[in-house]
Amino acid sequence: MKKKKWWYYVLWVIAILLLLPFICLYGIYRSIVNYRKSKNLLWLFAIIPLLFLGSMGVAGYAGAFTGNGNTKTEQTISSSSSKDRNVEKIAKQKTKDSAEKKTEAAKQAEAAKQAEAAKQAEAAKQAEAAKQAEAAKQAEVAKQAEAAKQAEAAKQAEVAAAQPQSQTNDPIVYVTGNGSSEVYWYGTSSMPGNTNMNNLVQMHESEAKAQGKRHSSKE
Repeated sequence: MKKKKWWYYVLWVIAILLLLPFICLYGIYRSIVNYRKSKNLLWLFAIIPLLFLGSMGVAGYAGAFTGNGNTKTEQTISSSSSKDRNVEKIAKQKTKDSAEKKTEAAKQAEAAKQAEAAKQAEAAKQAEAAKQAEAAKQAEVAKQAEAAKQAEAAKQAEVAAAQPQSQTNDPIVYVTGNGSSEVYWYGTSSMPGNTNMNNLVQMHESEAKAQGKRHSSKE
């Protein structure tokens, strides 16, 4: 078999490039037909690069006729690359924002946890202080009650100690006539026999003297 010349392959490449839009269009048509037959989504995905290559060929044709083909092709490639970079930048920004939100949420949760722990500690501290204050109050009440009890006991002891002396210095006397008599008696044994004992009134000697009474001369 005779070996092909290099220019033979160059002609084929040129022909393919010249007919690229038509080849892509035919490829799109065949992909749609094959998808309808097989229902395989890969045929639909194959349309995307064909559309891209076809648009590149159409842009090349337009540039060839207007003199700006290379510039438009470069602009198309640059635009596609710029879009890819923008998409990548947006994805990175979203990832960064998501990480920052998670970090902020974790910080807020930790702060809320610490605030709750501090609140519980403060409540426990206040409860302990209230308990100690109540205990101190009860102890003070008990102390005052004990002091009052001791004071009452001392008062009663003082009264009990003073009673014999009081009774000696200011004895009980008897007044006849329901207390209307002008004299008083230390005892009933020296009273006249006709004295009505039911009309006797007892009082202290000082009280009888205060009423102007005197000791009976017959006793």
